[in-house]
Amino acid sequence: MTNHPHPLEPSHDTTHDAALLERALQQALQPPALPDGFRARLTARLQSEQTAALAARRQQLAHEYEQQRQQLRADYVRLRRDRLAIIIASSFAAGVCVSLLLPWLYRLVGSTDSVSLTLAALASISALVAGIWLESFGRPKLPGLDDR
Repeated sequence: MTNHPHPLEPSHDTTHDAALLERALQQALQPPALPDGFRARLTARLQSEQTAALAARRQQLAHEYEQQRQQLRADYVRLRRDRLAIIIASSFAAGVCVSLLLPWLYRLVGSTDSVSLTLAALASISALVAGIWLESFGRPKLPGLDDR
């Protein structure tokens, strides 16, 4: 009696059976011959597809870069506009406060020298606006002085 299972009975060792089947198929079936220049055409086709894909990716990245640049520019303009509006509004508010507080200051100090009080109020407003300006936009660049 042989130790081999009956051909219709499944074997529990499928790796051995698969290896036998693979060997038998390789002997029975020969791979077809490739046409002349097949590998060269395949390589050229793959390179052309890679080149086209690379060009498409570059174009996509350039488009995304341009969109991001435009968005940053719009945000920068909006930020400058908002800060300028804050400076104008704070200047106006300071002027209103001074115009409302000057009569009270005249009575408090008891001075009739309205010019000195007005100049002091204008100096404080100017200092406030200059502080806001420096905080928002930085020190102004003066030609000839900042060239060092």
